[in-house]
Amino acid sequence: MRRAWPAAMLGIAALAACSKAPPEPPPAPPPLSKQGLSLSSWKAARPDLHDRLLLANATAKGDTEAMVMVATEVGKTKDVAAAIVALGGDIQTRFDEVGYLRVRLALDRFADVGALPNVLMAHLDGGGAHGLYANDRDRVRYPLSGSSPPPTPSQSTDTLLGNDVGSSSASLSIQIESLLTAAVSNENKVLARDDDGGRLPGGGLDLFALMANRAFEVHSTPLLFAAGAFGRVESVTGASSGRRVISVGEFADNRVPVTASLGPAADGALKPDVLSPGDFANAASEAEALIAAARAESLPADARHIAWALRMSARRVDGLQAHEQGFGVIDTARALELLKQLRDRKLDLPDIQTRAPVKTYLSRFLPEPGVGQGLYEREGWLARQKDTRNITLLRQSGADTPLAYSLQWQGNDGTFKTAQDEVSLPFNQAVEIPLEISAAEVGVHSAQLYLIDKASGLPVHALMTTIVAAEPFTAANNYRVEHREPSLPGASVKRYFLEVAPNIASLRLDAGVGGGQMQLMLTGGELDQLPSKIIAPNQPAVLLVPYPPPGVYEVTVLPTAAGAKDVSVAASIRYVDSQLDDKVPGVNSTTFWLNNIYAPLQRSEIVAEVGARRMLKDVGGASGMRAYNIEVEPGSTTLRVAASPPDGRARIGLYLYDCASGACKLWGSEVFTRPVTKTLVVPTPRAGLWRVVVDATAPGTAFEYTQIVTHPRFGNGTVAGENTARKTGARWNQKVSFQVGAAAPFGYDLVGVMDIIDPDSEADERAAPFSDWQATGDARNQPLRPLRLTTQVLRLDVRGTPASGS
Repeated sequence: MRRAWPAAMLGIAALAACSKAPPEPPPAPPPLSKQGLSLSSWKAARPDLHDRLLLANATAKGDTEAMVMVATEVGKTKDVAAAIVALGGDIQTRFDEVGYLRVRLALDRFADVGALPNVLMAHLDGGGAHGLYANDRDRVRYPLSGSSPPPTPSQSTDTLLGNDVGSSSASLSIQIESLLTAAVSNENKVLARDDDGGRLPGGGLDLFALMANRAFEVHSTPLLFAAGAFGRVESVTGASSGRRVISVGEFADNRVPVTASLGPAADGALKPDVLSPGDFANAASEAEALIAAARAESLPADARHIAWALRMSARRVDGLQAHEQGFGVIDTARALELLKQLRDRKLDLPDIQTRAPVKTYLSRFLPEPGVGQGLYEREGWLARQKDTRNITLLRQSGADTPLAYSLQWQGNDGTFKTAQDEVSLPFNQAVEIPLEISAAEVGVHSAQLYLIDKASGLPVHALMTTIVAAEPFTAANNYRVEHREPSLPGASVKRYFLEVAPNIASLRLDAGVGGGQMQLMLTGGELDQLPSKIIAPNQPAVLLVPYPPPGVYEVTVLPTAAGAKDVSVAASIRYVDSQLDDKVPGVNSTTFWLNNIYAPLQRSEIVAEVGARRMLKDVGGASGMRAYNIEVEPGSTTLRVAASPPDGRARIGLYLYDCASGACKLWGSEVFTRPVTKTLVVPTPRAGLWRVVVDATAPGTAFEYTQIVTHPRFGNGTVAGENTARKTGARWNQKVSFQVGAAAPFGYDLVGVMDIIDPDSEADERAAPFSDWQATGDARNQPLRPLRLTTQVLRLDVRGTPASGS
């Protein structure tokens, strides 16, 4: 049964001060740490991909020490500090009340710190003078799939693992310590920040969020952080994703700007919390005004009550979903009225935690894999699909006897249903609430579920539920999703969500506009935002993403001020399955059997090359890492590296560094993807030294490593058969033969490498490029071509081959 909000709560109260002297404010409630409430605490996820990347950087560059940030159990900082000193660490900074240390430490003792008793998490600091990103700002950067187009030059050079790796010039430790210093000083009524500290996956459950929560809980200071300006779903900054932090989004002219970040947080938390008219500084001023007014009227003015009042009193905006606005537009008059009602009705504000399912491409890296602060499932949903989920609530403060709460949905379009309209929460006992979920249409569906205290009628807690019903690529749509919009008004936004399956060789995006202009963006999987593109009439654009990581991708269309007409956006996926004939038809020749699995190919072509291959079996070193040098000679056509666990189960990471200029720069890495074998391919690599780092994740973990460098001097290949159009499901074979040239260097063998490519898609991309790297001269946006749809390798017979001079 739907219940109405209390009428008094919806009234407007003036913040104007009375002419008479205000009464003495009541003593401030003690911080949460003094109220018997346990402070925020959780163990870090393992392996932490930031740390593995930084360790790989250190291994490639020969670094031997680094700064390490440590979070401890409450009250155990002194013991942990002593243990770290015993390991040879040099303590640089300590905040004992919140359980934080920063220490300079030898890298070979880093794992020992994380294993110490009472340590929740120990993370390497990537920035600052001793950061492991040092001297790496000008590296050629690529998203983690290695072969995917790199981000635009305007983006941070440290977004390799998402939005929140941290800047080289302002390390994460600096951001954390400046926050804690400001909280300790108590000089500010409100702490406001507009940076984006945090670590992958930025869901409010990382070290930065832990320290922000504890600063709130120990020092009772309201925290307001800017939500960011990434312009896409699930792009709220890691800094503002913490449970205690108020995440502030932009708001103007009764709408959210198209550049504003949208929720939820990566762990499903209800973010942004509120929207602020004007700039971010306005929200901080409003919060300070509320604190002053509350104190003047002897109302609760501590951090917890102020944060609750700002959230629960925010004014909802019609036409915006929950993930776009959070609780709504900040309204301090309503917040003050809410504080008055809380006092008059003698409500003891409870502290309630939410645990809910999270299913995204990165949710397995949350501290508790697949569980977050709100329900958020970006993967696995289709329109009209039905299923059930459970949300868990835990009341951590208040009466020992159970308390009753009404359940009320806000902003629900019918996607979410609860069989019950109230819940009873015992003290410190988890209670499950089952949900029925079914989305009528494709797209994002979000809503808020409020808990209303039955005794007072006031809202005390809210959580967000969000699912994304994506459009799949299927045989029915010929593995192509297409949308046409006759007209899109200026300053509007249109979003499409595409479900990309695992093991796809190519994602192709086509876009055009008949009138006006539009900006197009593509994000998804583990990719950071790819270069955006302004598209004008008669200037269509084609974007090819090789080996796209699986997941739900967001295509965002932003018309310019004048609007856009006759908008067309289409996406398709391609992959060709292949195998070699068991019976070799002749010396150094084979039959290549092929099957086009997904979208039709206008034409297929096989590129056959000869290369020198090195294969070995090895184990992870002291940090789980192992490095290999590769000397690439001039004229080499490709460099290929791969690593895999022999048991088919161990997690392996692969990092490739270009060291040809003297300073090793990360070229690409293969970490996130689920396939057991990790592979990177560099077309026309620079001559000189390259370095490969294999992350076996633990000392002594076995793996198999392979590298191939193709070069015309080793020989060449010829292909027999037609390069014709191939429809979906087409099967064909082609004979490939190799002529051997120079022998391989000692320790290597010669192999024939066969790549099937999509030449017509590449020609389309060259004719209508999405990236303007040629105009700007910035090679970071250069597409990595050719685009390989499948690869096979054949060991060659080298009898009679001249001896190698290498």
